[in-house]
Amino acid sequence: METHPEEFKLTEEDIQKIEQKIASFDLSRESSILAVIPQKLESLLKSTQLNAYTVRLVNDVTRLYNLIIRMPNLNDELKGRILYALDYFVDKDDEIPDEIPDLGYIDDLVIVRYIVDKIIVDHTDIIQS
Repeated sequence: METHPEEFKLTEEDIQKIEQKIASFDLSRESSILAVIPQKLESLLKSTQLNAYTVRLVNDVTRLYNLIIRMPNLNDELKGRILYALDYFVDKDDEIPDEIPDLGYIDDLVIVRYIVDKIIVDHTDIIQS
């Protein structure tokens, strides 16, 4: 089955829900989330599900992970945004469970890409550094 993640878009209702979750995200979970990112990325890279959209997901997650590691003094709003995306990525039982062949990571890509795009628009100074 050929999948086209660009066909999957967030609705305004989805965006509102995501923004509410970001606003109430528990920042104290940072260490536990960051601890599992390298393992999850390695597991995904070794999987048979590797295709163009999972490569993009890996690149985006790596970008967010490196940003939060290299800039530990980010403001809480930005840190919450990044951690929400990373937490969504590590949750194997999210909207579309990761184990579903060809589809399991599409929702992860859509969420992570939304966060990356939002940071690029709202925080160009950080992205350029």
